[in-house]
Amino acid sequence: MPDPEFVRYDCDGRVGVITLDRPPLNAYDDFLHWELEQAWVRAAEDPDARVIVLRSEGKHFCAGAVMQGDRRARPDGERRIGPWEELDFIQQVMKPTIAAIQGGCIGGGQRFVFPCDLLFCTDDAFFRDPLAQVGGIGGIQAPVHTWLYGPRLAKEMLYGGGRLPAARLHQMGAVNRLYPSADALRDGALEFAHEIAETDPLALRQAKRSVNITMDIIGQHYIRHRFAELLDDAPVLRLQHDDDDD
Repeated sequence: MPDPEFVRYDCDGRVGVITLDRPPLNAYDDFLHWELEQAWVRAAEDPDARVIVLRSEGKHFCAGAVMQGDRRARPDGERRIGPWEELDFIQQVMKPTIAAIQGGCIGGGQRFVFPCDLLFCTDDAFFRDPLAQVGGIGGIQAPVHTWLYGPRLAKEMLYGGGRLPAARLHQMGAVNRLYPSADALRDGALEFAHEIAETDPLALRQAKRSVNITMDIIGQHYIRHRFAELLDDAPVLRLQHDDDDD
């Protein structure tokens, strides 16, 4: 496999770090998305990584999809995780996952962070979903807004397309921690990741599994896939981790 262009994976001790780095705004196309998939697979399968941090370089975490210009396709014949399977795959990685978000996390870029266990943000970070304003229908991240923000804030975002500040979400518990700068965010996310990486991996897996099962019981898995049916977005490939033998 060639060296990645836009998404790096590194292991810092017991912490796996996935980094988006596509200047100037980390906008994604099929090629970046494919590289991100490969990085998640590497992190999930890395025996040294007990915790995974997803972060990005630059002013904004992700400005959404590349709308014009240099849109690159994923390599032909490569394994593909379908968009809905991507959410499930990341949630089913039985390691704690932390998304570190600075600046804007816009449109489909939100689905990169939604399945992560913890959201750490800079004070000025914001989320935005402007698809309705450009004549589109809700993307695959749309139904997850309700789980993270509640129905009224989800509708406010989807109807108006405006910014939803991370500071506001922090007040309601949808964002875990706020940091004054991107440097502080990076350092804080890694510090916490290293801290919990000292916990017994089996205990971490069981803790994550208990929360995931509870969310499935109250319908998160069901509604996400019912929405996929509504969009006639059939799953392409479902990757599962069988960690029962761990």
